[in-house]
Amino acid sequence: MGLSLWLVPSAEQLSKLKDFMQYRSPDAHSSSSFPAYDPHLTLASIPSSMSVSDLLDAIPHDQTIVPIRFKSVDFGEKYFMSVYVAVHHTPELESLRTHLRERLRSQAVPTIPHMSLYYIDDSDREEREKTVHALWQKGWVVAHDGGVSLNWAGESSNVLAGFDGAEIWAVRCEGPVHEWQVVSKISLCSF
Repeated sequence: MGLSLWLVPSAEQLSKLKDFMQYRSPDAHSSSSFPAYDPHLTLASIPSSMSVSDLLDAIPHDQTIVPIRFKSVDFGEKYFMSVYVAVHHTPELESLRTHLRERLRSQAVPTIPHMSLYYIDDSDREEREKTVHALWQKGWVVAHDGGVSLNWAGESSNVLAGFDGAEIWAVRCEGPVHEWQVVSKISLCSF
């Protein structure tokens, strides 16, 4: 795959989202389905032939925290978009995405800004839609005006309608998900 830039939530939000992402379908059989990974929104991906410094140089030096707001929970046909949260195109996010497109190339930036919740192998393809339905049935996904919230513990302190993108990580995404390596972390400026 190569190198990626991930927009990562604040530590408290990261912990809550990791808890949410512990869900596993009892009917999934592939060891590639439902791997553990850190919650993130992929900002860009480049071939591993490029250097980490090239990737990091593409980040604006004065980049502030990027507010992310959840729009919907969906499932897709691709492994890395099996079950994901589509996010709103906020001015802050679009400004960063535009900057990265200009610095890296347009195809490096994903078309749909999203945060994957679960990667599910093609051999378990039917679990993608079933997982989305299960999250709604459990009350873990709640609709509200303009979007959705994630709520897995039934407590208001665990409800997230989005996150504050507080760090950008450079990640080497080679091999199975459990072998991916964070190679650099950059804390973003406060508002």
